Amino acid sequence: MKQRTLALAAAIALLAGAAIAQTQPSQSEFAAMDTNGDGKVSRDEHAAAARKMFATMDANGDGKVTAAEMDAAHKKITGKDPAPGDLSSAEKIKAIDQDHDGVLTAAEHAHGARTMFEKMDTNRDEFLTAAELNAGHAAMLKK
Repeated sequence: MKQRTLALAAAIALLAGAAIAQTQPSQSEFAAMDTNGDGKVSRDEHAAAARKMFATMDANGDGKVTAAEMDAAHKKITGKDPAPGDLSSAEKIKAIDQDHDGVLTAAEHAHGARTMFEKMDTNRDEFLTAAELNAGHAAMLKK
């Protein structure tokens, strides 16, 4: 169950369109996270991208993301509705909703992002390469 929870958390925490669309992160999405252009994503860069993703989803700026806001962000970012078989926004929220109130707070989202970063950083060097990010995302999608 814990693996499923981490996998579901990854669907939220993996930032930008890739997280919402549940597809492999593109090279441009990786480059957007790699703000200093060194070819790897630091813990701080990953956290900053997670904050940006949360802000994109939090349409009304109240510090919380509802399933409806997440659905709207999906369409805004990807230009399409979720595909059949994709996790629902409610399922994604439930995976990391620590207080079980049905909404995602910035703190809950940040916690999910930290958890996913740690899981993907397989060599424990405090950085994610594109290969680590893709492998982590591929593992999440298999769950």
